[in-house]
Amino acid sequence: MSLRSVALARGLSYPVVGLALVIAVTPMAAHAQSAVDTAQKRPPLTSDSVGARRERLARVRITGRTSRPVTGYLTTRSLSATKTDTPLLDVPQAVTVVTQELIRDQGMRGMADVARYVPGVAAAQGEGNRDALVIRGNSSTSDFFVDGVRDDVQFFRDLYNVDRVEALKGANAMTFGRGGVGGVINRVTRQADWGRAHEFTIQGGSWNNRRMLGDVNQALNPHAAVRVTGMLEDSDTYRSGVGVRRAGLNPTVAFAAGDRARIHFGYEYFNDQRTADRGIPSFQGRPIATDASSFFGDPRQSYAHATVRRVTATSDYEWNSSLVLRTHTSYADYDKFYQNVYPGRVSAAGDTYSVSAYNDATRRRNLFHQSNLTTSVATGGIRHTLLAGLELARQSTDNLRQTGYFNNSTTSATA
Repeated sequence: MSLRSVALARGLSYPVVGLALVIAVTPMAAHAQSAVDTAQKRPPLTSDSVGARRERLARVRITGRTSRPVTGYLTTRSLSATKTDTPLLDVPQAVTVVTQELIRDQGMRGMADVARYVPGVAAAQGEGNRDALVIRGNSSTSDFFVDGVRDDVQFFRDLYNVDRVEALKGANAMTFGRGGVGGVINRVTRQADWGRAHEFTIQGGSWNNRRMLGDVNQALNPHAAVRVTGMLEDSDTYRSGVGVRRAGLNPTVAFAAGDRARIHFGYEYFNDQRTADRGIPSFQGRPIATDASSFFGDPRQSYAHATVRRVTATSDYEWNSSLVLRTHTSYADYDKFYQNVYPGRVSAAGDTYSVSAYNDATRRRNLFHQSNLTTSVATGGIRHTLLAGLELARQSTDNLRQTGYFNNSTTSATA
């Protein structure tokens, strides 16, 4: 088609479209006027007539489950800080939330990765066998919580089943009990709901990095839903003789009893096996000048094993929009063992260093129950949220620590 033809076509298109609109609107206007005239001529319907019952609008009730507090990287509210569903802007505390989307985009695996994105929180080495965070200058290995319940055994936590990680900075003893001087770290796990997710991830990289993740969330019917998250990892590192093997499985189910009650059940099995790596010793205020892969000690006898089994039950009951009862019961069985053959002080000449050894075994069983009743009342133009809470806890711990001897005679050797 020539340029002239195109110009003519464009010039004609506007009148044609306008004419078409006039033709289309005219019958509609006529029909509308006819309907009005008919309605004016028709006698009014009585309240008991069939026509009135048909034309009467039925009452519509719209119900929906509470939206998630997280959208992408943005978190708007939290239950953890005050035990009530409170907007973060109204929480009198510094709170940083690392969301599932940020965890996925940055390829985070553990708490040390999370700490990089939380102001005021840093990760320490933890003797190469446990999470050790420094929160506002206070070093702690026990200020960890999962779904608001104490998770205080020393091991490396994985993020495979985590929806978000909440860092609550500042004193928290009134809400979280003992500890919590610098703050607490709370992991919120993924729970079954009536959404849908089918996600599988395979990761690979340098130093035989191999990791596989899965997350399946499916509604069975309007009253039940199931979710399963899992993880397998078998990786080495640039450090000579150092590797990690871990696996996790966390199925959860949800039940809706009418519009007011919801119940969640969950079970988690997690196993972590790795080399306990204490790193490179220092000499004259600096790390020893050696290859970064050098292992000081004995990697074959330096290892850490942790097994976690956890059962949870959570229920929410709403009498009305302002009166809610939430209960959470958790039983966790932790089995942790680690052994270190590690370097000590370097000699003044810088040619030898001391070697020491020990091992530590911990078996802990935690039983926690929490009940929180919240209600809202108004006095004049001020609305208040009232909370009555109860926590019952029982912890049972067996611990055994042994010192390593060299040649059955001395607790240290020179290498």
